[in-house]
Amino acid sequence: MTRLHSLRSARTALTGAALAAALAFSGGAWAKEPLRVAAVSGYFSQGFGVSIMQGLEKAKADFGIDLTIVDTGNRALDYEEQFNNLATGDYDLIFVMGWELVDALQKTSDANPEQHFIFIDGVLESPNMTYIDFVEEEGSFLVGALTGLLTDAGAEGFTDSKQVGFLGGRDIPVIRNFLVGMQEGVAFVAPDVTVVDVFAGTFDDPAKGSELSMALYDKGIDVIYQAAGPTGEGVLQAATAAGRLAVGVDIDQCPSAPGAILASMLKRADVAVYAMIKGEVDGSNPVVPGAVSVGIASGGVEIKVCDDMLPRIPAEVMTRMEEIRAGVASGEIAVALNK
Repeated sequence: MTRLHSLRSARTALTGAALAAALAFSGGAWAKEPLRVAAVSGYFSQGFGVSIMQGLEKAKADFGIDLTIVDTGNRALDYEEQFNNLATGDYDLIFVMGWELVDALQKTSDANPEQHFIFIDGVLESPNMTYIDFVEEEGSFLVGALTGLLTDAGAEGFTDSKQVGFLGGRDIPVIRNFLVGMQEGVAFVAPDVTVVDVFAGTFDDPAKGSELSMALYDKGIDVIYQAAGPTGEGVLQAATAAGRLAVGVDIDQCPSAPGAILASMLKRADVAVYAMIKGEVDGSNPVVPGAVSVGIASGGVEIKVCDDMLPRIPAEVMTRMEEIRAGVASGEIAVALNK
Protein backbone atom coordinates (compact mmCIF):
# COMPACT_ATOMS: atom_id res chain seq x y z
CA MET A 1 0.00 0.00 0.00
CA THR A 2 1.16 3.50 -0.70
CA ARG A 3 0.25 6.57 1.25
CA LEU A 4 -2.11 8.98 -0.42
CA HIS A 5 -0.13 12.13 -1.12
CA SER A 6 -3.30 14.20 -0.95
CA LEU A 7 -4.21 12.81 2.44
CA ARG A 8 -0.68 13.26 3.75
CA SER A 9 -0.46 16.87 2.63
CA ALA A 10 -3.92 17.73 3.91
CA ARG A 11 -3.77 15.84 7.18
CA THR A 12 -4.89 17.54 10.34
CA ALA A 13 -2.27 18.32 12.96
CA LEU A 14 -3.01 17.16 16.50
CA THR A 15 -1.70 20.14 18.42
CA GLY A 16 0.07 20.17 21.73
CA ALA A 17 -2.86 22.04 23.26
CA ALA A 18 -5.27 19.37 22.09
CA LEU A 19 -3.11 16.65 23.57
CA ALA A 20 -2.74 18.50 26.83
CA ALA A 21 -6.50 18.98 27.04
CA ALA A 22 -7.05 15.31 26.32
CA LEU A 23 -4.62 14.22 29.01
CA ALA A 24 -6.00 16.67 31.57
CA PHE A 25 -9.65 15.75 30.99
CA SER A 26 -11.38 13.25 33.23
CA GLY A 27 -14.95 12.38 34.07
CA GLY A 28 -18.24 13.72 32.79
CA ALA A 29 -21.16 12.18 30.93
CA TRP A 30 -21.12 13.74 27.48
CA ALA A 31 -23.67 11.65 25.65
CA LYS A 32 -27.09 10.23 26.46
CA GLU A 33 -25.86 6.80 25.48
CA PRO A 34 -22.29 5.47 25.87
CA LEU A 35 -20.13 5.69 22.77
CA ARG A 36 -19.71 2.20 21.32
CA VAL A 37 -16.06 1.57 20.49
CA ALA A 38 -14.36 -1.55 19.13
CA ALA A 39 -10.63 -2.17 18.69
CA VAL A 40 -9.16 -4.85 16.45
CA SER A 41 -5.58 -6.19 16.42
CA GLY A 42 -3.44 -9.19 17.14
CA TYR A 43 -0.90 -7.15 19.10
CA PHE A 44 -2.71 -5.66 22.07
CA SER A 45 -0.57 -7.56 24.58
CA GLN A 46 2.79 -6.33 23.30
CA GLY A 47 4.68 -3.22 22.28
CA PHE A 48 2.67 -0.56 20.52
CA GLY A 49 -0.57 -2.42 21.22
CA VAL A 50 -0.11 -1.98 24.97
CA SER A 51 -0.06 1.80 24.51
CA ILE A 52 -3.27 1.65 22.44
CA MET A 53 -4.95 -0.36 25.20
CA GLN A 54 -3.90 2.20 27.80
CA GLY A 55 -5.62 4.96 25.82
CA LEU A 56 -8.77 2.87 25.35
CA GLU A 57 -8.96 1.92 29.03
CA LYS A 58 -8.48 5.54 30.11
CA ALA A 59 -11.30 6.57 27.76
CA LYS A 60 -13.49 3.82 29.20
CA ALA A 61 -12.79 5.02 32.75
CA ASP A 62 -13.30 8.72 31.97
CA PHE A 63 -16.16 8.62 29.47
CA GLY A 64 -17.92 5.33 30.19
CA ILE A 65 -17.56 4.12 26.61
CA ASP A 66 -18.84 0.66 25.68
CA LEU A 67 -15.56 -1.02 24.68
CA THR A 68 -15.15 -4.26 22.70
CA ILE A 69 -11.69 -5.72 22.09
CA VAL A 70 -11.22 -8.13 19.18
CA ASP A 71 -7.99 -10.13 19.22
CA THR A 72 -7.51 -11.43 15.69
CA GLY A 73 -4.74 -13.82 16.66
CA ASN A 74 -3.60 -15.80 13.63
CA ARG A 75 -7.04 -16.31 12.09
CA ALA A 76 -6.05 -14.88 8.72
CA LEU A 77 -8.82 -16.66 6.84
CA ASP A 78 -11.64 -14.85 8.64
CA TYR A 79 -10.33 -11.27 8.93
CA GLU A 80 -12.94 -10.03 6.46
CA GLU A 81 -15.71 -11.87 8.30
CA GLN A 82 -14.63 -10.28 11.57
CA PHE A 83 -14.70 -6.78 10.05
CA ASN A 84 -18.08 -7.41 8.41
CA ASN A 85 -19.51 -8.49 11.75
CA LEU A 86 -18.20 -5.32 13.39
CA ALA A 87 -19.48 -3.09 10.58
CA THR A 88 -23.01 -4.36 11.20
CA GLY A 89 -22.67 -4.16 14.97
CA ASP A 90 -23.70 -0.53 15.44
CA TYR A 91 -20.29 0.69 16.63
CA ASP A 92 -19.55 4.40 16.59
CA LEU A 93 -15.77 3.98 16.19
CA ILE A 94 -13.68 0.94 15.22
CA PHE A 95 -9.92 1.23 15.78
CA VAL A 96 -7.68 -1.12 13.79
CA MET A 97 -3.94 -1.79 14.13
CA GLY A 98 -1.96 -4.27 12.05
CA TRP A 99 -0.83 -4.24 8.44
CA GLU A 100 -1.86 -7.86 7.93
CA LEU A 101 -5.47 -6.66 8.33
CA VAL A 102 -5.32 -4.00 5.62
CA ASP A 103 -6.81 -5.90 2.67
CA ALA A 104 -9.82 -7.15 4.64
CA LEU A 105 -10.26 -3.77 6.32
CA GLN A 106 -10.35 -1.85 3.06
CA LYS A 107 -12.87 -4.24 1.50
CA THR A 108 -15.17 -3.86 4.48
CA SER A 109 -14.72 -0.08 4.59
CA ASP A 110 -15.52 0.24 0.90
CA ALA A 111 -18.69 -1.80 1.43
CA ASN A 112 -19.66 0.20 4.54
CA PRO A 113 -18.56 3.80 3.83
CA GLU A 114 -20.58 5.25 6.73
CA GLN A 115 -18.78 3.15 9.34
CA HIS A 116 -16.02 5.05 11.16
CA PHE A 117 -12.98 2.80 10.81
CA ILE A 118 -9.80 4.32 12.28
CA PHE A 119 -6.53 2.78 11.11
CA ILE A 120 -3.67 3.35 13.53
CA ASP A 121 -0.16 3.97 12.29
CA GLY A 122 -0.35 4.69 8.60
CA VAL A 123 -2.41 6.01 5.71
CA LEU A 124 -4.10 3.67 3.24
CA GLU A 125 -5.86 4.21 -0.07
CA SER A 126 -9.44 4.31 1.20
CA PRO A 127 -10.96 7.82 1.40
CA ASN A 128 -13.63 6.58 3.82
CA MET A 129 -11.36 5.88 6.76
CA THR A 130 -9.70 7.99 9.41
CA TYR A 131 -5.97 7.55 9.99
CA ILE A 132 -3.90 8.17 13.12
CA ASP A 133 -0.69 8.97 11.30
CA PHE A 134 2.32 9.09 13.59
CA VAL A 135 5.14 11.11 12.10
CA GLU A 136 7.58 8.37 12.99
CA GLU A 137 10.17 9.86 10.66
CA GLU A 138 10.54 12.82 13.05
CA GLY A 139 11.28 10.59 16.03
CA SER A 140 13.55 8.47 13.87
CA PHE A 141 15.39 11.63 12.78
CA LEU A 142 16.22 12.20 16.46
CA VAL A 143 17.40 8.60 16.77
CA GLY A 144 19.63 9.13 13.74
CA ALA A 145 20.99 12.36 15.17
CA LEU A 146 21.76 10.76 18.54
CA THR A 147 23.43 7.66 17.14
CA GLY A 148 25.27 9.70 14.51
CA LEU A 149 26.64 12.16 17.05
CA LEU A 150 27.81 9.41 19.40
CA THR A 151 29.38 7.37 16.61
CA ASP A 152 31.08 10.39 15.09
CA ALA A 153 32.41 11.47 18.49
CA GLY A 154 33.61 7.99 19.41
CA ALA A 155 31.71 8.23 22.70
CA GLU A 156 31.91 5.48 25.31
CA GLY A 157 30.69 2.23 23.77
CA PHE A 158 31.25 3.43 20.20
CA THR A 159 34.17 2.45 18.00
CA ASP A 160 35.44 4.18 14.88
CA SER A 161 33.35 1.99 12.53
CA LYS A 162 31.42 5.04 11.27
CA GLN A 163 28.35 2.83 10.81
CA VAL A 164 25.04 2.49 12.61
CA GLY A 165 22.42 -0.19 12.04
CA PHE A 166 18.70 -0.37 11.32
CA LEU A 167 16.56 -3.49 11.48
CA GLY A 168 13.00 -3.33 10.16
CA GLY A 169 10.22 -5.89 10.26
CA ARG A 170 8.36 -6.10 6.98
CA ASP A 171 9.47 -3.82 4.15
CA ILE A 172 6.36 -1.65 4.06
CA PRO A 173 5.90 2.15 3.79
CA VAL A 174 5.54 2.85 7.50
CA ILE A 175 8.77 0.97 8.33
CA ARG A 176 10.56 2.72 5.46
CA ASN A 177 9.58 5.97 7.17
CA PHE A 178 11.56 4.89 10.24
CA LEU A 179 14.58 4.07 8.10
CA VAL A 180 14.54 7.27 6.02
CA GLY A 181 14.05 9.41 9.13
CA MET A 182 17.07 7.77 10.74
CA GLN A 183 19.14 8.20 7.59
CA GLU A 184 18.32 11.89 7.44
CA GLY A 185 19.11 12.40 11.12
CA VAL A 186 22.49 10.72 10.77
CA ALA A 187 23.32 12.72 7.63
CA PHE A 188 22.29 15.96 9.37
CA VAL A 189 24.90 15.61 12.11
CA ALA A 190 27.52 13.21 10.76
CA PRO A 191 27.70 12.96 6.94
CA ASP A 192 30.57 10.48 7.16
CA VAL A 193 28.51 7.97 9.16
CA THR A 194 26.41 5.49 7.15
CA VAL A 195 23.26 3.53 8.02
CA VAL A 196 23.37 -0.19 7.27
CA ASP A 197 19.80 -1.50 7.02
CA VAL A 198 18.23 -4.94 6.91
CA PHE A 199 14.61 -6.15 6.89
CA ALA A 200 13.54 -9.36 8.60
CA GLY A 201 10.43 -9.81 6.45
CA THR A 202 8.32 -10.46 9.54
CA PHE A 203 7.18 -8.82 12.76
CA ASP A 204 6.80 -12.11 14.62
CA ASP A 205 10.21 -13.81 14.76
CA PRO A 206 12.50 -12.70 17.62
CA ALA A 207 15.00 -15.44 16.73
CA LYS A 208 15.43 -14.00 13.25
CA GLY A 209 15.76 -10.51 14.70
CA SER A 210 18.55 -11.76 16.95
CA GLU A 211 20.31 -13.58 14.11
CA LEU A 212 20.26 -10.58 11.78
CA SER A 213 21.39 -8.28 14.58
CA MET A 214 24.37 -10.45 15.47
CA ALA A 215 25.42 -10.31 11.81
CA LEU A 216 25.34 -6.50 11.97
CA TYR A 217 27.26 -6.42 15.25
CA ASP A 218 29.83 -8.78 13.73
CA LYS A 219 30.44 -6.13 11.05
CA GLY A 220 31.56 -3.74 13.77
CA ILE A 221 28.29 -1.82 14.10
CA ASP A 222 27.84 -0.59 17.66
CA VAL A 223 24.15 0.34 17.76
CA ILE A 224 21.01 -0.92 15.97
CA TYR A 225 17.69 0.90 15.80
CA GLN A 226 14.87 -1.64 15.53
CA ALA A 227 11.39 -1.07 14.13
CA ALA A 228 10.22 -4.64 13.98
CA GLY A 229 7.56 -5.36 16.60
CA PRO A 230 8.16 -8.70 18.38
CA THR A 231 10.98 -9.45 15.92
CA GLY A 232 12.72 -6.45 17.46
CA GLU A 233 12.81 -8.21 20.82
CA GLY A 234 15.55 -10.33 19.28
CA VAL A 235 17.53 -7.17 18.57
CA LEU A 236 17.42 -6.24 22.23
CA GLN A 237 18.50 -9.75 23.22
CA ALA A 238 21.36 -9.68 20.72
CA ALA A 239 22.56 -6.32 22.02
CA THR A 240 22.89 -7.80 25.49
CA ALA A 241 24.65 -10.93 24.22
CA ALA A 242 27.07 -8.97 22.05
CA GLY A 243 27.80 -6.26 24.60
CA ARG A 244 26.57 -3.65 22.10
CA LEU A 245 23.65 -1.21 22.00
CA ALA A 246 20.15 -1.07 20.57
CA VAL A 247 17.44 1.58 20.30
CA GLY A 248 13.89 0.58 21.23
CA VAL A 249 10.71 1.69 19.53
CA ASP A 250 7.06 2.61 20.15
CA ILE A 251 7.17 2.26 23.95
CA ASP A 252 9.86 2.74 26.60
CA GLN A 253 11.98 -0.39 26.17
CA CYS A 254 14.79 0.78 28.44
CA PRO A 255 13.82 -1.69 31.21
CA SER A 256 13.88 -4.61 28.74
CA ALA A 257 17.65 -4.89 28.63
CA PRO A 258 19.37 -2.52 31.08
CA GLY A 259 22.81 -1.52 29.90
CA ALA A 260 22.09 -2.52 26.31
CA ILE A 261 19.35 -0.05 25.35
CA LEU A 262 20.57 3.42 24.43
CA ALA A 263 17.16 5.04 24.00
CA SER A 264 13.60 4.45 22.83
CA MET A 265 11.62 6.26 20.15
CA LEU A 266 8.16 6.69 21.65
CA LYS A 267 4.89 6.78 19.74
CA ARG A 268 2.17 7.86 22.19
CA ALA A 269 -0.72 5.85 20.81
CA ASP A 270 -2.45 6.13 24.19
CA VAL A 271 -2.62 9.91 23.86
CA ALA A 272 -3.76 9.87 20.24
CA VAL A 273 -6.51 7.28 20.75
CA TYR A 274 -7.77 8.99 23.89
CA ALA A 275 -7.85 12.41 22.24
CA MET A 276 -9.81 11.06 19.27
CA ILE A 277 -12.42 9.42 21.50
CA LYS A 278 -12.74 12.57 23.60
CA GLY A 279 -13.35 14.67 20.49
CA GLU A 280 -16.13 12.33 19.41
CA VAL A 281 -17.71 12.10 22.87
CA ASP A 282 -17.87 15.81 23.66
CA GLY A 283 -18.31 16.98 20.08
CA SER A 284 -15.21 19.18 20.16
CA ASN A 285 -13.54 17.30 17.30
CA PRO A 286 -15.78 14.63 15.73
CA VAL A 287 -14.11 11.86 13.78
CA VAL A 288 -14.09 12.47 10.01
CA PRO A 289 -12.29 10.71 7.14
CA GLY A 290 -8.70 11.74 6.54
CA ALA A 291 -5.36 11.66 8.32
CA VAL A 292 -4.58 13.06 11.75
CA SER A 293 -0.88 13.81 12.14
CA VAL A 294 0.82 13.10 15.48
CA GLY A 295 4.45 14.24 15.67
CA ILE A 296 7.18 15.87 17.74
CA ALA A 297 5.39 19.22 18.08
CA SER A 298 2.36 17.62 19.74
CA GLY A 299 4.39 15.38 22.02
CA GLY A 300 2.89 12.31 20.35
CA VAL A 301 6.32 11.26 19.05
CA GLU A 302 9.43 11.56 21.20
CA ILE A 303 12.81 10.09 22.02
CA LYS A 304 13.75 8.99 25.52
CA VAL A 305 17.39 8.39 26.41
CA CYS A 306 17.61 5.60 28.96
CA ASP A 307 18.52 6.83 32.43
CA ASP A 308 21.41 4.40 32.80
CA MET A 309 22.90 5.66 29.52
CA LEU A 310 22.93 9.35 30.40
CA PRO A 311 26.34 9.25 32.17
CA ARG A 312 27.88 7.83 28.99
CA ILE A 313 26.63 10.63 26.74
CA PRO A 314 28.77 13.79 26.51
CA ALA A 315 27.00 16.95 27.69
CA GLU A 316 27.58 18.63 24.34
CA VAL A 317 25.72 15.81 22.59
CA MET A 318 22.67 16.24 24.83
CA THR A 319 22.76 20.00 24.26
CA ARG A 320 22.91 19.45 20.51
CA MET A 321 20.01 16.99 20.72
CA GLU A 322 17.84 19.56 22.50
CA GLU A 323 18.58 22.05 19.73
CA ILE A 324 17.72 19.52 17.04
CA ARG A 325 14.51 18.45 18.77
CA ALA A 326 13.39 22.09 19.03
CA GLY A 327 14.22 22.60 15.35
CA VAL A 328 12.14 19.61 14.26
CA ALA A 329 9.23 20.64 16.49
CA SER A 330 9.20 24.18 15.09
CA GLY A 331 9.62 23.07 11.50
CA GLU A 332 12.96 24.82 11.16
CA ILE A 333 14.45 21.37 10.53
CA ALA A 334 12.35 19.59 7.95
CA VAL A 335 12.29 15.82 7.73
CA ALA A 336 11.52 15.17 4.08
CA LEU A 337 10.37 11.80 2.80
CA ASN A 338 9.88 10.65 -0.75
CA LYS A 339 6.23 9.67 -0.51
